[in-house]
Amino acid sequence: MSGPSNAEKLHTLADWCENLAATDQRAGFGKVIDELDFGPGVDAAMERAARQGVVLLAESGAFESAAVALIPRSAIYSGGRMADGQYVAQVILQGGVAAHSRAARSLSMAWVAALVRALARQSVEANAAQVN
Repeated sequence: MSGPSNAEKLHTLADWCENLAATDQRAGFGKVIDELDFGPGVDAAMERAARQGVVLLAESGAFESAAVALIPRSAIYSGGRMADGQYVAQVILQGGVAAHSRAARSLSMAWVAALVRALARQSVEANAAQVN
């Protein structure tokens, strides 16, 4: 029996991020930065620098800045706080693949969860395109 797919792992990670208390955002970034795949063709030194930059922002408490730093420049994103205190976010990757977060406990984790879900969807769509 095979283990969970990459998309399933990413969805689980997104769910976990949404449920983190605002005081645990640093742990969220630690786990996400370890799990994210920057994709083929990315220079190893650039990837290392990007990871270090996000970690530095998160460790300094600049959680929203760390979340925005994870989102690709070509993506569209939005987010905010609902009247009930929960946070929502949407990320649309280049090519139109989109995902959202509707019940996060912090804005930064809402953006991260939406990004991770969009990457999961992108992975599924890419795998489906290869099969066809």
